[in-house]
Amino acid sequence: MEMQPGQMAYDRASTVFSPDGRLFQVEYALQAIQMGGTAVAVTYDSGIVFVAYRNLPVSSLAEAGSIEKSFAIDQGLGCVTAGLIADSRVLVEFLRVEAQRHRLTYGEAPPFTLLGHALGTLLQQYTQFGGTRPFAVSLLLGGFDGTTPGLVELDPSGATIGWKAYAIGRNRRAVADYLEEKLPDHLNEDSAFKLAVQAVAEGSPTPFPPDALDVAILEPGADLRRLSVADVARRVQGMPFIGTPERRSNSR
Repeated sequence: MEMQPGQMAYDRASTVFSPDGRLFQVEYALQAIQMGGTAVAVTYDSGIVFVAYRNLPVSSLAEAGSIEKSFAIDQGLGCVTAGLIADSRVLVEFLRVEAQRHRLTYGEAPPFTLLGHALGTLLQQYTQFGGTRPFAVSLLLGGFDGTTPGLVELDPSGATIGWKAYAIGRNRRAVADYLEEKLPDHLNEDSAFKLAVQAVAEGSPTPFPPDALDVAILEPGADLRRLSVADVARRVQGMPFIGTPERRSNSR
């Protein structure tokens, strides 16, 4: 983001509006998310596929599967994140606690839209009160209305938007445009997986190996099912964008 004249007077706190109505710290958080890997969620007829690109560690000694970008929240509830991994864990823990509180109170899993609004309120508070900074995380929260899958996108401002399929992280606009162009009326699990992986590849400037993908599948009333590195490698075999690029830091 290019620094504009007079901007520094308004970017020292998350609670100060610029004369043209902008919160620069929120915009900086969005820029930090753009430095992370692309993450995509695609709904299909009976579930949701989450696919995220994870920056692999420089060292070949590291276990790629330990870098999590998709997370289970409750039965029939899951999410994928883009941005600072440490920040994402705080938000995921908040979602898990809220889900358990709702389950203990009402005896059922919470609607994913209700959880999304609760998290959006938390995110908004970190833009309004002094002594805090916005979370440098965008998140796609998935769940079901009965058996109908749905997604809610959340960003550092606390805004919540519902989608059939969407992208966050690096090159999200180009990837979202790709999804909008390619998304058919109906998908099964396999075709949704292929579309999500192809969309993530749209956001990557270079080929990547299968272990750079964190893939998870969510179905009604079931826990999030994360695919192993071997299973992902089998499913993407023969795809043209799979390669062996230089490994990078896993800070995002």
